Amino acid sequence: MGSGPFVLEKFEKGQFARFKANRYYWGGKPAVDEVILRKYNNPDAMVAALKTGELDAAEDIPGAAFDQLAKDPNIQTVEGYQGSMTEVAVNGGDGLKKPHPALLDPRVRQAIAHAIDKQTIVDRVLAGHGNPTETLSVSPDTSWTPEIPEDQVYDFDLDKSRQILEDAGYKDTDGDGVREMPNGGKPLNFTYMVRSDGETGPKIAEFVTGWLKEIGIATTKKVADDSQLTEIIGKGDYDIFSWGWTPFVDPDPMLSYFTCDQIASDPKDPTNYYNDANFCDPEYDKLYQQQKVELDRGKREEIVHEMLTRFQKSAVYNVIYTYPDTQAYVKGRFEGFVRQPDKIGPVVYSNTSPSYARLKPVTASASSDDGGSSGGIIAAIVAVVLLAAGAVFFMRRRRTAYERE
Repeated sequence: MGSGPFVLEKFEKGQFARFKANRYYWGGKPAVDEVILRKYNNPDAMVAALKTGELDAAEDIPGAAFDQLAKDPNIQTVEGYQGSMTEVAVNGGDGLKKPHPALLDPRVRQAIAHAIDKQTIVDRVLAGHGNPTETLSVSPDTSWTPEIPEDQVYDFDLDKSRQILEDAGYKDTDGDGVREMPNGGKPLNFTYMVRSDGETGPKIAEFVTGWLKEIGIATTKKVADDSQLTEIIGKGDYDIFSWGWTPFVDPDPMLSYFTCDQIASDPKDPTNYYNDANFCDPEYDKLYQQQKVELDRGKREEIVHEMLTRFQKSAVYNVIYTYPDTQAYVKGRFEGFVRQPDKIGPVVYSNTSPSYARLKPVTASASSDDGGSSGGIIAAIVAVVLLAAGAVFFMRRRRTAYERE
């Protein structure tokens, strides 16, 4: 906030953050005097503001609207990949509270994994702007991502899901459509936490709970905003939820989140944790320490691949897809947008967001023609749906969460 190219001048919670150029910035005072990050709860309103020129740039644009903006000659759209992913997580059972006892059985978790049609979610929720994937995305560099063995891939197969549950003794003994624990015990009714922040969470929940119903698993949906959900997950007081992460460049941080010591252990502070899968595997921890000190890139990749393959097999984290940051900006107002990572990444809300320091207004006459300022203060207004201003710089890089981005 104090040594970057811009310094926070005014912040209105839930509305906007205004930054002024830092004249003491070591790289020289930016050419843009002011940057305003404005929060939108309604993505349609954000897109409309971009099209009318009220905004200069926007982030996290829904897929269908993004496709329409791509046809607008006055708008430049950007699909920026930086390794962002979304998962359906199943409580691994090592947290402060325990999940439904059936979820402690890896066969049940595997049945759930086979009941998720990733391609349909990408097509229907993201309008095709994403790639189905099998395991954690730990870096924008996909060389860290292993090729999952064919016999370990959780392909969408409802019959296979049903058979796994049948063979494991989870049968619908009373004919109500919901299976019970072996020997006619507790029904398989799982609590599914639905994020109220953002558009994708509720849509994913509708698909996933529908497929689970088809294999004899009931769900009770509960809605929580990001702050509430962070604490709920920290306590381990859930069965299933869907959220996402954006990794750093090096895989180490993302890998570290799922070590045993990252599970919440203090009931008075359930937010002081990262391992939201409540997954604990001593062998995974051992491999984590090995990759941390391995200097040979090839050998380190092999260790990381083994870790991710092992983690995927546990079926506590069903990664659905990786997806791009869908962004757009008005042509002819500013130049100097920088993609990060180079060539494939977004132009704002990236690891260090170099665009802000390098942006320059185009000539005064061009700015005047498209509604920009012809003199005085030039304001670059960047909008984002349900993402608080500047949150991308926080250590926790949850997608669309103020404390975890």
